[in-house]
Amino acid sequence: MDKKDKKLLAELMVNSRIPINKLAKKAGMSREVATYRLNKLIKDKTILSFYTIINTEALGFSRFGCCIQLKNITAQKEKEFLDFLINHKFVTYLGSIVGKWNFGFDLLVKDREHLEIIIKEITNYAGGNIESFIVISIGAEQGFFPTKLMGINKEIIYNKPIKGVKLDKIDLEILKLISKNSRIGYIEMSKNLNLTPNAIKYRIKNLENSGIIQGYTISLDSKKIGYEYRNIRIKLIGNKGKILINFLRQSKDVIYFYEYLGNENWDLDIGVMVQNSLQLRDFILQLKEKFGDIIKIYEIYALIEESKGNYAPEGVFE
Repeated sequence: MDKKDKKLLAELMVNSRIPINKLAKKAGMSREVATYRLNKLIKDKTILSFYTIINTEALGFSRFGCCIQLKNITAQKEKEFLDFLINHKFVTYLGSIVGKWNFGFDLLVKDREHLEIIIKEITNYAGGNIESFIVISIGAEQGFFPTKLMGINKEIIYNKPIKGVKLDKIDLEILKLISKNSRIGYIEMSKNLNLTPNAIKYRIKNLENSGIIQGYTISLDSKKIGYEYRNIRIKLIGNKGKILINFLRQSKDVIYFYEYLGNENWDLDIGVMVQNSLQLRDFILQLKEKFGDIIKIYEIYALIEESKGNYAPEGVFE
């Protein structure tokens, strides 16, 4: 992968729905070269998906983070359980983990009763193979900075507050189509919706202006660009949390962070992208040097594969 490929990826992270002619111009290449390079990045699975950032909170859904540890399970049974989670209508980002946990994923739910129903579905499917299963409310603060991989520190904002937006059935169908394929064309959508391309374009513009659609981005196989995910969980033991959050926002290594409410073991998940264990060690030493008096590291694990992207799953559009 060369600088031109990285330039394409950076532009797509900021706006994955950008037309190919504009993408080519921003990346400094011809349309033909941009098309060839983009198709190659898709074919070799450097780009895993193009997805739309949808304000699921405005649709009435709350996000919960989950980790599950399995026991007495074969590789085949683990694969079947993974497929079950991939196909679940309310599971969003899903990754395989090396460490204590087998999988980490998020749930989008309507309310506490809905959460309990989904958890029961998952535990019933796993049967007696669950060693440990945690569900945590993501509610305090979060940050997501995928473009840092390309040397650009641009935060992607999820679930900005909006008021008074009413969606009809057609709006929801459009969101469902565009959610996990942000590059789908107006003509292709019109075939599914019995609506003219111009009418669909107008509705999408309204969804963007209202804040329901908050942007368009991509999922990457980080290993293809020389990086690995590591997740660090820390407990805050002081009152300087805001200083730590500001540090995480500025750090070139931090790709995301989630602050949790009401968890007794840890308060923050910090996702870092590193090229090797030495880089991870350097980041941890830096963290301890700056904030050793207010943090305690609870656990560190490796996210080895993204099995489902961080797009809104189809259940939220029903």
